[in-house]
Amino acid sequence: MSHNEFIHILNRIKALSPEQMRQLRRELESEIAAAAKPPSGTGQGSLGAMRDAADELDEVVEHAMDLRQRPWRLPRGE
Repeated sequence: MSHNEFIHILNRIKALSPEQMRQLRRELESEIAAAAKPPSGTGQGSLGAMRDAADELDEVVEHAMDLRQRPWRLPRGE
């Protein structure tokens, strides 16, 4: 947005009636609140993407635990 466009918007805001200003404020506050919320479905972090694949996730964890218990210097043929 250019400086002139910003000034134009400010001048348009100054020309609003008090009721229009209140309505604009409510709408802006609503937009700000919506932008501050994390997107839905991502509350569990990266594991949230796997919530529908519980069996696959269990297999991955089981395999990782198996690998973790192996001696790290001795290769195991698979």
